[in-house]
Amino acid sequence: MSPTIEPIVCPYDPTWVMAYYVDAPRPALVDTGGARHPTDAIQPALAARGTTLAAIEVTINTHGHWDHAGGNAAVAVACSPEILVHAAGAPLLVDERPHLDGYLTDTARLLEQPALAAAQRATFPDFFQRGPAGTRLLGDGDRIDLGAGVMFDVLHAPGHSNDHVALFWEREGGLVAGDTAQGTGSRLGGCPLYFGSTRQARTSIARLRDIPFRTLHVSHPFGRPGTDERVTAYDGDTGRAFLTDSLSALDAMEEALRVALDDDPATPFPVLARAATDHLAGGGRWPLWPEPMTGVPTGAAPTLHGLRDELNGASP
Repeated sequence: MSPTIEPIVCPYDPTWVMAYYVDAPRPALVDTGGARHPTDAIQPALAARGTTLAAIEVTINTHGHWDHAGGNAAVAVACSPEILVHAAGAPLLVDERPHLDGYLTDTARLLEQPALAAAQRATFPDFFQRGPAGTRLLGDGDRIDLGAGVMFDVLHAPGHSNDHVALFWEREGGLVAGDTAQGTGSRLGGCPLYFGSTRQARTSIARLRDIPFRTLHVSHPFGRPGTDERVTAYDGDTGRAFLTDSLSALDAMEEALRVALDDDPATPFPVLARAATDHLAGGGRWPLWPEPMTGVPTGAAPTLHGLRDELNGASP
């Protein structure tokens, strides 16, 4: 049987994240989910395939966020894998502070919700355990050789996070895009979530669209305008359409933000984000469900904040 990329669903309320098992001479996991996913989801999925966590030799994190690397510690208990992560994500594997002071509480801080930030900090140990350090730090253009022709090209794809990478297996035409492109977001009624530069996000998405992939794998069930379908794997043509939709969603958010800024360029960000949400909802591109406490949909605040900074001329 030839080596394959096999999906593993790792649920968390109200959605899920994907891990991928690469059946190769050096068996690998692409992402490890959150702290409980290796035992609750990944190990049973591997057992169904006739293998175990103890057989894993390599873990590759598309980026260091808790839902992609929070399970590294539990995997390392079962085996001693080589741990691959982009150099910019290395601190996220071994220290809670970059999570707690960064992306984890970003929305709460931007929307001036200190109680929400405190709750997120308090529950974070349920999702993330400090794991071992990366043993190989990745950069754009690196190659990951798992044997028997399983060779991933590393594509640095910043935007959702500065450390994000995508992985392309040229021989099989398989592209693991992770969270690079997000359509209309991973939550019903939400928005795509980019903590880094939205300008870089567009560049990364456009770059992936030019890759000659035949199968596209993403990390969450991202939405698309005009359809209720949410999947995590696409063929080549549908995958390229999804990437185009992801660019269009960013364009729609930027247009709504421009209108809100034209109305009052000096408005505080929480008010600006609510106004942009109203304009975006009025455009009817996809259903939006603003959170009752903030008036802003899940995922929208960091993306809108990044767009505002770039429209105002801030450096990415």
